[in-house]
Amino acid sequence: MPDKSLTPPTLIARRRLSLLLLFALGFALRVAYFTWAPPDYAASISDYDQIAQNLLSGRGFSLPEKAQQLQPAPKAYNHSAKLVPTATRTPLYPLFLASIYTVFGRRLKVVYLAQTLIDMLSSILLYLLALRITNNRRAAFVSMLLYALYLPFMSQVAVLLNETVFGFLVLAFALSGLWAMERPSGIRFATAAAILGVATLCRPTTFLFPAFFVVGVLVAKRRMITKLIRPSVAFVIAFVVVLMPWVIRNYLVLDYFGIVGTLAGEQVYAANYIWQKPGEPAPMVPPEMRKRLENLSPQQRNAILMREGIKEIIKHPLRFARNALYRTLTFWTAIGMGSPAFFYFSSCGAGRETCVFAAVVNIFLISSSIWAFARCPGPWRRRSLIPLLLLAYFYILHLPIIAFIRYSMPVIPFLMVFAAVWIVCVVLGEKVGFSRHDRARLR
Repeated sequence: MPDKSLTPPTLIARRRLSLLLLFALGFALRVAYFTWAPPDYAASISDYDQIAQNLLSGRGFSLPEKAQQLQPAPKAYNHSAKLVPTATRTPLYPLFLASIYTVFGRRLKVVYLAQTLIDMLSSILLYLLALRITNNRRAAFVSMLLYALYLPFMSQVAVLLNETVFGFLVLAFALSGLWAMERPSGIRFATAAAILGVATLCRPTTFLFPAFFVVGVLVAKRRMITKLIRPSVAFVIAFVVVLMPWVIRNYLVLDYFGIVGTLAGEQVYAANYIWQKPGEPAPMVPPEMRKRLENLSPQQRNAILMREGIKEIIKHPLRFARNALYRTLTFWTAIGMGSPAFFYFSSCGAGRETCVFAAVVNIFLISSSIWAFARCPGPWRRRSLIPLLLLAYFYILHLPIIAFIRYSMPVIPFLMVFAAVWIVCVVLGEKVGFSRHDRARLR
């Protein structure tokens, strides 16, 4: 309980100092990670990096032709390679890298520093989200503390991948979505949808979430469904408007009408084709299939691989169900992942200890979250709708594809909020989720 002897200004100052110190701790840990980690712990080149360099050199949103033919990623950037326009990656993160390179040159430590700042801003968003859900500052502080100390988030700032930026945008959407749900309006729903659209332009994982969101909200709030129809329509329209420039570009440049990058088919195929062992990431496509696809465009290859992967799901439902159980472990805990999967988790050599950390901590987060919902009644559970929808969506979406723990990272912060509820409610014995008005009414 707060110290009642403190005056309100003193109490506010103490809270702000606590948050500042926690922000500084998390920032320092991440800087230490990318400063002193061995060289193979950081990815120095990626498709995103190559696209960013091509943008800077005036060669457009493109990749080397061979890089789009199911070949392993190059170890160094090839300035003389033949370039072709691409849709294998969505545009936001390459533009983010290109903006940094424009000002500072291609200095990786500057990128990692920028990503560290974004990651710690994510911890602030998580604090605000937890505070809005729980109405308990201790629960919000514990959520932020868990985020600051979470080793996988530290490792993600030191790679040229969209993990950190995407995680920030998912949290921003959850917070704006909760704000919209509290007082539904077209403007508020459209604002949340615009943020979700930007997140989808960073990583296309969320491209189906508008349908999931609208259905989930209308079902959960069916008593006020008439008030939610117009805001829901505004949500869908705003989402589509944000994505439309990218869709039009792909159609005009590549004759490809789609939001998801042209690597989605490869993921579905690799996860479900009969030769593929569950969760084994390499080779993604066997030699005989590579030969069949050799002279096709990335869009054509994507369509064929997607079709073949879906056929396997339909033909072998029992095997798919068995693999779904396996993927549940690899998605949430990293248990059962072989050595190649460590590369997929961190996109570098730093996987083993990070995966062990994630497995142990994630099991705690999941079990304490379930316990919180079972043992801690209150309005906080009602206000958890959007985080719950995101958790369910990310899990279901990844069951037909390669479900590595890396792909669950954007929604792990929501488990931290629920775990913080358990800590404050069960361990510390405080009421969680009740506002002052609620507490006064209960008396």
